[in-house]
Amino acid sequence: MTKSCGHRSSGALRTWGAPSCRRRSSDALRTGGATFGGAARAAVITHGPGGLRTWGAPSGVPVLLVVAACALTLSAQVQAQGSANFSGTWKLTKTDPPVPAGRGGGGRGGGISGPYADTTFNQAPETIAITQSGSDVTVQIGSAKAVFTLDGKTMSTPPGDVLALKTRAHWDGAALHLHYKQGMNWGRDILRVSGGTLTLVRDLESGGASTTRTLTYSKTS
Repeated sequence: MTKSCGHRSSGALRTWGAPSCRRRSSDALRTGGATFGGAARAAVITHGPGGLRTWGAPSGVPVLLVVAACALTLSAQVQAQGSANFSGTWKLTKTDPPVPAGRGGGGRGGGISGPYADTTFNQAPETIAITQSGSDVTVQIGSAKAVFTLDGKTMSTPPGDVLALKTRAHWDGAALHLHYKQGMNWGRDILRVSGGTLTLVRDLESGGASTTRTLTYSKTS
């Protein structure tokens, strides 16, 4: 499972409001081993009182060449992050581990309660409909829709309500992390897609109880 920043409470990982685990200095960019003159060298570009400087690049290499290498590296990273498309209607084909039957099982297991217990916080939704654009992702489970913007910002529905459904999303490579919270219910989904198969790792926590399941879906439309 992909790890995220946060702390673990009662056996479940809470990542709400946590920054990305991977940080990049605001005043430096690293080429990550660009090749200059036949030798692989890592170069760092910094901007200070003396202007633009490069560190680690061979002598005689123009600054603009180093800048171009950095731009290409960062562009490739951004393209990899935004390349996955999860749009479609998905039907559950496998649940690991299975949801237990009887009391505490079903959609409302894991201590989850409240208005979204059978939909957004369902342990293993039978069907999920996802609509994705360049700026947001909408996940519909049953009659409930949760909207996640892809800029890392938190949304509240309805705005200003203390019991609002709060949502946040961010990319981790080709995987999309969806974080959601309502009242004392916490959830995180990690989505990956390959052809017509969607893999969703779902962590849920509420009232000291937590569950983690890997859900596999096939695309129906």
